[in-house]
Amino acid sequence: MLKLTRNEKTVLKSLIENGRVSDSEIAKKLGITAQAIGKIRRKLEKTGIIKGYSTNIDYEKLGIKAFAVALFKYSPNFIGKLSEEDIKDRVRGPNIINFFRVPEGDVTHIVLYGFRSLDELDNYFHALQTERGHISEIRKLYVFSAKSLMKSSPQELFLKSIDELGKETLARPLKPKPIKSDLF
Repeated sequence: MLKLTRNEKTVLKSLIENGRVSDSEIAKKLGITAQAIGKIRRKLEKTGIIKGYSTNIDYEKLGIKAFAVALFKYSPNFIGKLSEEDIKDRVRGPNIINFFRVPEGDVTHIVLYGFRSLDELDNYFHALQTERGHISEIRKLYVFSAKSLMKSSPQELFLKSIDELGKETLARPLKPKPIKSDLF
């Protein structure tokens, strides 16, 4: 099990909330030196807890307006011949946002895609089925617009996980805020 000190948790949470926060800003918060924060940051990077730093981009403003979630079933004849690395190699490409293997009989993989338009999405899946239809079958395809995207960051999950290290509890949905309406 992962063990983090109080300072390591605070540094990690600060970086999750703002990957550009400086060591000196975190040091002020904790009341320790910026050098100590740098040492903690390097430890988190070296142990692989921090794999890199990224920017949270607004998909729509960048021109990505259509998304698809595809549920695939790889052909049993073909899947047995592929290693995990072969499968990972086949799911490369700029339109793939996330890729998951699932332990279910009817679906073997779930892929999240992003496209600039419905035409681009349509062309992509037509070409995919034409070129690779013998390898995998799309069992279900869900298409939605960028305006449908309600949340695109796991930040809250990461912060909760850090807070609960060593004292894991079962997940529960948050209680919704009361609805403010003139109807009641």
